[in-house]
Amino acid sequence: MPGPIQSLSRAAAIMRLLAGGERRLGLSEVSTALDLAKGTAHGILRTLQQEGFVEQDPETGKYQLGAELLRLGQSYLDVHELRARALVWADDLARASGETVYLGVLH
Repeated sequence: MPGPIQSLSRAAAIMRLLAGGERRLGLSEVSTALDLAKGTAHGILRTLQQEGFVEQDPETGKYQLGAELLRLGQSYLDVHELRARALVWADDLARASGETVYLGVLH
């Protein structure tokens, strides 16, 4: 069986790196943290940006995760029957208690 595709593994590593911090990261920070050449990191970031997975601050040039990841995450949640069934129950509970209701699934 063939191994993983290196460029996809690197893109996933970049997204995980951006997800792990509380601040935006610059190209140098990304390339240093992942031991990638700046050109390689820049090419992956540019592609992720074009696809909406990463956004770049126009003033600082630093990167953060993009809204497309939220859309994909939402679609993951939408296919789970538990969420669909629990929404009605959770809404009723929130209304009756006046509190916020969160539902989690151990993964």
